[in-house]
Amino acid sequence: MTKRTIGAVESYYGRPLDHADRLDLVRWLGSHGFNAYAYGPKDDPYHRERWREPYPQAELEQLRELCEFGRSVGVDIGLGVSPGLDWKGPDDDAALATKLRSLSQVGATLMAVAWDDVPRPSGEPAAALGAEHGRAIAAAMEAVSDDASWMAVPIDYAGNVVTPYLRAFSDALPGEIGIAWTGPGIVSVDVPASTARDLAEQLGRKLLFADNFPVNDGPMSGTLHLGPYPEREAALVDEVSGVFFNFMPNKPIASRVGLGCAAAWWNDPSSDRDQTWLELVRSFDGLEPLARACRSWVSDPAIDPELLAMAADGRLLPWLIEGCRAGLDPKLEAEVEPWLDQWEWEGMALQCALIAKMLPTHELKFLTATFWQIARRTLYNVFGIRLAMYPVTSTADAGFSVLPEALVQGENLTDVLCREAITGA
Repeated sequence: MTKRTIGAVESYYGRPLDHADRLDLVRWLGSHGFNAYAYGPKDDPYHRERWREPYPQAELEQLRELCEFGRSVGVDIGLGVSPGLDWKGPDDDAALATKLRSLSQVGATLMAVAWDDVPRPSGEPAAALGAEHGRAIAAAMEAVSDDASWMAVPIDYAGNVVTPYLRAFSDALPGEIGIAWTGPGIVSVDVPASTARDLAEQLGRKLLFADNFPVNDGPMSGTLHLGPYPEREAALVDEVSGVFFNFMPNKPIASRVGLGCAAAWWNDPSSDRDQTWLELVRSFDGLEPLARACRSWVSDPAIDPELLAMAADGRLLPWLIEGCRAGLDPKLEAEVEPWLDQWEWEGMALQCALIAKMLPTHELKFLTATFWQIARRTLYNVFGIRLAMYPVTSTADAGFSVLPEALVQGENLTDVLCREAITGA
């Protein structure tokens, strides 16, 4: 790719965005440091499960409108297919070219072919599979023959080694195509610049970093990611060809916190992550109470330090009484409703705990315990992470191996203060 791409990608598992919401998100991205948007939701049947079939005319016109709107706000629109569930080899070359040509004709300036999250055919050597996947994309590029940029997602899209599949895949592709890489893991806690550099040297091309943040699909679905962008090495920016961020399913407004923080850092790695986060959160009316409660991510699952300070100096109780919904945009409120409900249950338990610490009667302790039990009957994490499973992985011979860091288990603010109020310790 000739320019540094900073993009968002709609590639999660779950219902694709509504068309109007997608347009509004692209508009916002164009004004917040992004220059690309890739469309590829796993549950769009014409993108993945029924990829050979043409898009119905109404949906094709929506994609055309998306491409035209993207141009008007300075955001390149990427369209593509994910044919790996039932790829038939060279016999499918014509179908792939036809489908991609139809997407090029509606104005896509970035074309994509994704092989991620598909089963490996039994008995086929990894190198042969990689060569076939790369060959198919190269053939499609030649058949479509347009001026668009291209990106590809291999089966081995995560890891810190060049696998036989990845080497053969890369060798079969033209040098200008971007190969997506999510870092050492599917969700990567650390992304060393040295790892990106080493992979680039072995493959003869820089990789396109596909950061799985702030997405929360699959086993992460109970945790809303409204916190700062994870810490990354500043040197990483120069070791990859660009970056895409995968956002949260059907949360086009809530995802803007994480997306905005991420783009701000990639546009200026010297920027203050926490200050950027706070300014962005405060640009959304009424969001700060929930954002402080949902600040956690796998690398930083702890309680927001400002909430701990508020508990220590007496500010927490009146803050909790004010609630978490005042001023929220109704559309944003609808996106995050389960976490708002959970905030309110936890808020009642916290209020009881704070009062019980001041007036340690038996009645208040039992009331605290009652609300604490209710607050724990959920999968939604607020005020810190109690339990979550992230796809933090490493490369293994048979695919991915889950690392111990994937399991996040601990106490949130409610657990800490309720336990202190009840036990006096």
